[in-house]
Amino acid sequence: MDVDVVRKSLQNAGFSQYEALVYVALVRRGAASAVTVAEESGVPKSRVYDVLRDLEAEDLIETYKQDSLHARALSPDSIIAALREQANSFSEAADELRDMWEASDLDDHDLTIVKRFETVVERTKSLIRTAENEIQLAGTTAQYDELRPVLHEAYGRGVFIKLSLYRPEGSRSTIDTEFEFENTASEVCSRDLPTPFVALIDRSQTCFAPQRGSGYEFGILATNRPLTYVFHWYYQTSLWDNWDVVYSTRGSSPPITYVNIRQCVVDIAPLYHEGVIIEVRAEVSDTESGDVHAISGRVVDLVYTRSRSANIYPALSDISGQVSIFIDDGDRTHSLGGWYAKVEDFELRRLTIESIEMGATDDGSSD
Repeated sequence: MDVDVVRKSLQNAGFSQYEALVYVALVRRGAASAVTVAEESGVPKSRVYDVLRDLEAEDLIETYKQDSLHARALSPDSIIAALREQANSFSEAADELRDMWEASDLDDHDLTIVKRFETVVERTKSLIRTAENEIQLAGTTAQYDELRPVLHEAYGRGVFIKLSLYRPEGSRSTIDTEFEFENTASEVCSRDLPTPFVALIDRSQTCFAPQRGSGYEFGILATNRPLTYVFHWYYQTSLWDNWDVVYSTRGSSPPITYVNIRQCVVDIAPLYHEGVIIEVRAEVSDTESGDVHAISGRVVDLVYTRSRSANIYPALSDISGQVSIFIDDGDRTHSLGGWYAKVEDFELRRLTIESIEMGATDDGSSD
């Protein structure tokens, strides 16, 4: 029996040094005179009486007269429970401290594996608070509800927010009627199947965790553009394209905003091939320097897998390869690509259609 460990633990739980010594001595003996307690605990006789009174006031012991003052230890159940609760608290604090260390200050190309799903959610909240351009999020309606306040703040800053949400099994209400997305999301799709939690922020940050109840409890936190690009394609093909869009802020009349160049080309290709004049404003980053620029002008060409075919109504599957938009700003023509653009001048971050007008016919009139 390691009595010193018990004494130290009691002191960590709030006992004074003398209280811990006296209490352990009484628990070991059950009952004893004040003089005996002083001798066995090493507490001065002049102090032991005060200590016994303090312990009695805490309902840890009781004192009684038997020729001289005696004391008896009461059941230690309350102390045992308190120590166990404190041990659990220390254990949880240790886990939280470890997770905070793992999740903090990720370098430009860092990847961290964490144990707890809550750490992934907290990291997601932190990244959403600093998002500048684009958020792609997949999760349950309950997870959306938890993240709604920070998503609302990000939306207010002009961040484009795309949500893929899973309705809990057995829920009769639909996502579009049960949940409010105004001023919180740009586009929302509804899924019938549960999937992992995925958050992609500004094309460089990834937060991932397997779906709850899958038997796996871990998370991936990464500041890594190539990995985020891989997760983007998983999000686009598995968590978005095959599901119904239940909410969208994108209307049919300008201004119409896109952050996905492929979706933009799918929508404007029929207009472009019919000779419609499409004026746009784009926020882009230089493919060599990474500097961000603004470009305004007219769409003068579209290049995608089947752009030369007779079909002017491409689906997303038709533009799974290279896709480019060419914009004439009046002085020169700029080529815009999507994520990881290599052959174009710029990587498109955001494009807004400013106006759509019918082009002139051969006789100089407008259609």
